Amino acid sequence: MRIGIVGAGSIGSLIAGCLSQTSCDLLLFGRGLHAAHLTVDGLRLEGLVDVQVQSNRWEVLLEEQSLPDSVQSSCDVLLMTGKSSAFDHHLEVARYLLKQDGLVCTLANGLGHEERLVHAFGSHRVLAATTTHGAYRPQAGLVHWAGRGDVSIGPFIDSHDEAAVLPFLDVLSDAELNPQWNEHGRVMLWNKMLLNIAINPIAGILGKENGALLEPSLFESAVSVMLEGARIARAGGVQLESNEFLIDRLRDVLEKTKNNYCSMLQDIRAGRETEINALNQEICRRGEMLGLPTPLNQMLSSVIQHLR
Repeated sequence: MRIGIVGAGSIGSLIAGCLSQTSCDLLLFGRGLHAAHLTVDGLRLEGLVDVQVQSNRWEVLLEEQSLPDSVQSSCDVLLMTGKSSAFDHHLEVARYLLKQDGLVCTLANGLGHEERLVHAFGSHRVLAATTTHGAYRPQAGLVHWAGRGDVSIGPFIDSHDEAAVLPFLDVLSDAELNPQWNEHGRVMLWNKMLLNIAINPIAGILGKENGALLEPSLFESAVSVMLEGARIARAGGVQLESNEFLIDRLRDVLEKTKNNYCSMLQDIRAGRETEINALNQEICRRGEMLGLPTPLNQMLSSVIQHLR
């Protein structure tokens, strides 16, 4: 099985590093100094593991170069792990790399990406996917695995079942990425969205690891932001679990990723564009469409947008 990872940043590189310990064939698409390190020196994983992956374990495609003919329609499965801001470009790369009968999913934060994949590839080739693994990149060529989570896979529109994607799940299991099959793909995507809107902007503003949000007053603030988003989801017809269940899951994720620096904080520190528009601002947009106020998400959106 050839697995392509489009957007080899922190999470993409973590997944690639874990998959490198299996028998699958790997194709990575990345940019800049980090991708150059992956090409020449490979990848160092630290934190929960201490692994040096040699560069000959994968083929790296550099964004700065043209895609070669040899990789066209070569991937059985594509994982899009880049930022929401890069989704347009990565979608064109995915069109080039995916086999005619291949499967594609995205781990990009926010909502609406799967609908665009369906438009590009057809519903029969698109899966819903999320991850709660925590990772950050201290320097080019080095990724710190800060929190062990899972990779959840499920149907999006088409009625995929677990048996249909079992070979892919088996590879993820061999890579110790803790794959989980979730029959309710849309609910799964919203659950991840709610975690992101609660954790990322607050940790980003604080400039601290996720675990800082376990302090009671900060946790209460994160819960309030999350439940405001849950209200929008339910108003849109999404059948979420109870508020108590959502709160317990938020606490559990914060515990498991307490040493992780969230992606929004990493972007703020690097002076990059954040994903606030795909997260809290998207909650505001959907709330406006439903006629429901979202003052907490609007406040966080405004603060993050003015940090740069």
